[in-house]
Amino acid sequence: MCSPAAIGPVVGAIGNAAGVSAENDAKRKAYAHKLKVRERKWMQQTVTYKTKKVQFEQQVDLANIAAQRSYSEINKKIYDARSLAILQNQTDFMKMIKNQGDIMASAAERGVSGKSLAKMLVTNQGSLGMQQAMRARGLSMAMQRAKSGKEDIRTQLKSDINRSYSRVALTPVQDIAPPPPTLGNPGMALMMGMANAVSAGIGGMDSNTMGDIPGGGYSVTGGASVMNPDVSQGFGVGTYGSGIPTGAAGYGFSSNAGFVSPHLSGVNPY
Repeated sequence: MCSPAAIGPVVGAIGNAAGVSAENDAKRKAYAHKLKVRERKWMQQTVTYKTKKVQFEQQVDLANIAAQRSYSEINKKIYDARSLAILQNQTDFMKMIKNQGDIMASAAERGVSGKSLAKMLVTNQGSLGMQQAMRARGLSMAMQRAKSGKEDIRTQLKSDINRSYSRVALTPVQDIAPPPPTLGNPGMALMMGMANAVSAGIGGMDSNTMGDIPGGGYSVTGGASVMNPDVSQGFGVGTYGSGIPTGAAGYGFSSNAGFVSPHLSGVNPY
């Protein structure tokens, strides 16, 4: 027969086990949600980084194209300046030849010769040399300006590439996964609760409902022991046979476990 005192602990044990199981389910759901949030965040970082990388490659291509256009424009200007200088030199050379012929014809008509004629011819040639020197200086200055312009373009190109690379320099790294939750043991909670219920049930049972304990001729009574001076000893809770034919020693106890002074009856030590 189940003791009423055990019903409460049994219900409590079942409730505790159910509570531990529900708490475990909540922890698993929260952990799964954290993992999903972490995975989505990582996907967003990855997609964003890939997009920035594509933009970086496009910006590098555009910067290189712009730099090449600037280089080509500078080279074209240098080529045009050289071509113009060559054409002007040819024109001046032809002009110098024509002037030299005119000088010699004029000198022959006037009968001028010797050092005077040579001086006029040298002056004519010197004028051509002066013009060529001025063109050469102009070309040299143009080359220096072109070189400086190319350096500026190269510096600007590096600056643009570095500025674009700074957006993709750091490769994203996925963060560390959160630690798994510590789950409770519903089986252990139920076992401990059931153990408490069994203990409470045993403690709440009436001693009169325990029944007879078999074996040894021992029977439970609620009062003092029945004494037989020939064959028995009494301990206040029951009687049992001693098998002593010559006498008996009795120890009496009241029904409420109160101690009574021992007494000896019919003792025959031999």
